[in-house]
Amino acid sequence: MRTSPLAMLVLLSGCSTKSFITPAATVTGAAVGGIGGPGGAALGAGVGYATGELYTLRDENKQLVTAITTGDVKGIVAAQMKGQEGKIKEVTSSIWTTLKYAALAILAILLLPLIWTRANHKKINAIFKDTENGKADKTVPKSE
Repeated sequence: MRTSPLAMLVLLSGCSTKSFITPAATVTGAAVGGIGGPGGAALGAGVGYATGELYTLRDENKQLVTAITTGDVKGIVAAQMKGQEGKIKEVTSSIWTTLKYAALAILAILLLPLIWTRANHKKINAIFKDTENGKADKTVPKSE
């Protein structure tokens, strides 16, 4: 019954378990050191506290190192990208130029039959009229 309020306090406090590591290590160290007497309990509590703090600081240091490293990497990448921007723009413009020339070539290839047909429409009409009347043997008149 006495452990219920303590368990509720620990479980419902909303704190992470990392905040309980230092006090738990201190109590555990004191209990183990208590076997050797009051001096051992004091020494055990000190060792337990130091161990708990080191564990807590280790996690904080990981976060600090990650933050510093991530910031440095982002800065280095940004500096390198500034040097690469000119090359990237140059490559992009050459790609666009190549695409424009390819589009013009395709347009010219597609327009050639239309231009040729337009230029020779009198010959084509004469051939059509001759085949329609059944006179395919005749020679085609020259265009004017």
